[in-house]
Amino acid sequence: MKMYILNEKDYIRSVLASKKKPEDLSIGYLIVLTAKYYYINNENIEKKQLVEIVTNKISDMMIYGYQEYKWIHKIENVCDIFYDSEKDKKSKQKEEINGKDKQFRELKYVPIYQEEIDLINSLPNDRQKKFMFTLYAVARYMDSDGWINKKDLRGLSEIFKLANITLTSDKKNELLHDLYKNGYIYFGKQIDNLNIRVNLAESDNVAYKIKEFSNLGNQYIGNFKKGYRQCANPSCGKRVKMTAPNRIYCSKCAEEIDREKAKDRMKKLRNHKMFEADSMKNA
Repeated sequence: MKMYILNEKDYIRSVLASKKKPEDLSIGYLIVLTAKYYYINNENIEKKQLVEIVTNKISDMMIYGYQEYKWIHKIENVCDIFYDSEKDKKSKQKEEINGKDKQFRELKYVPIYQEEIDLINSLPNDRQKKFMFTLYAVARYMDSDGWINKKDLRGLSEIFKLANITLTSDKKNELLHDLYKNGYIYFGKQIDNLNIRVNLAESDNVAYKIKEFSNLGNQYIGNFKKGYRQCANPSCGKRVKMTAPNRIYCSKCAEEIDREKAKDRMKKLRNHKMFEADSMKNA
């Protein structure tokens, strides 16, 4: 699934320092971020040199299954973005796209405004609410006038996954149709893609700040549905029904935490007994 990184600069700096590719980071996105990093830090660098640096940095990570000859064309195409050709200069749209691609995305959070939350809360069921919340988040992250550009069903399925929604293809189409016919979403005119647009609010009244771009559907439920909260384990993100006032973890995470606490208690007990035994010997 596509990664949504709020601060790309800090992220890729950490990856390059570790010389290890995170499991959830695609090689394609890694190439893009690496090229940006070395170009932005030296805008006088020649294209050939940039290609060489990116190629070497990716190879140094010893990525399982990575074969340079399969990716060199991708590396060259990515590096091309930073060097305006005569063909590119004739296309204003191309220049605008390149301008965005040349910069790092450096966000502290993605805001969702109260006007958007009010609209989401008015929807008839949790699936529509989670999906619209996710669309607002992705559209604002993409910064393309409310457009979410997806070329195929696979790309659209990523949005459903991000929204924590599991449905058959027919049910997904039904959900999209319901939102479309009621004027909440709009589709692109081209029939060969699945681009979606939402009307983003222009307001200063921030209702929620997305600081972790995952489990967005559960973030909505956990923060805006009465009687629910999101699991406090950052790597989990499941929604939790509040059966007790002090419940902050889902059942699975709570069991894991209890096991870890039990291990710590046993370790402390063993250490205490060993200390007592040593004290008796030395007495």
